[in-house]
Amino acid sequence: MELKNAAAVCLISFFSATLVLLIARALDLQMASELKPELTRIADELEALRGRSGLPEDQLIVYCFHGNTRCPTCNAIESQAEETVKNDFAAELESGDIEWKVLNYEEPDGSDLAEKFDVQIASVVLARRHRGQIVDWKPLGKVWALVADKPAFADYLRGEIRQMLAADSVKPSTPPAAAPPEAAAPESPPPDPDLPDIPVPSSDPGDIPVPDSAPLDIPVPSNDPPDIPVPDVTSDIPVPQ
Repeated sequence: MELKNAAAVCLISFFSATLVLLIARALDLQMASELKPELTRIADELEALRGRSGLPEDQLIVYCFHGNTRCPTCNAIESQAEETVKNDFAAELESGDIEWKVLNYEEPDGSDLAEKFDVQIASVVLARRHRGQIVDWKPLGKVWALVADKPAFADYLRGEIRQMLAADSVKPSTPPAAAPPEAAAPESPPPDPDLPDIPVPSSDPGDIPVPDSAPLDIPVPSNDPPDIPVPDVTSDIPVPQ
């Protein structure tokens, strides 16, 4: 009897847990379906606000950092940089493509970016911002060396800004087509079983017969004079009486 009661309790517990899970899942699906239109509406409103704000998705921020103690050179860097940006990039400032910002790297509003850009002295930093997030930056380290030459300073800053703007406007090109795979070397045809087995001469010089190098039996002429008979001339000549 107790075993039956225990089994019944287990079955009831199992079915109860299953029912609870099914109900919870149904509620989650219902809540998700109810929240989806609301989330879509919020996303559309945010996109509309972005469009009404007139700010582009990609911006170039010209940061000018300074500390609490400002020397004449620090002030000259800021004033010349601001003059160059506002005179040469007025249209970009108006459209929002470029933004000019002055920050104190020793104050809370500028310390985080100063740490990110590794700024420790008065500096000018160009930063690219995409949808509110900084994705790239470049410190302009030559401003200290060129601050005494105002035209050179302006040319340097102007060139760096234009280079960064050009990088923003470059769109990714179509990737080049993949090179075709190299053709595999043709395999040698299998040997024909009907052909006779012709031996191939070996390249080993030991298999080539070498003629006997023993000297031939050639007679050598003697150096002795030949045996020529000498005629007796004394017997034929008369001797006068």
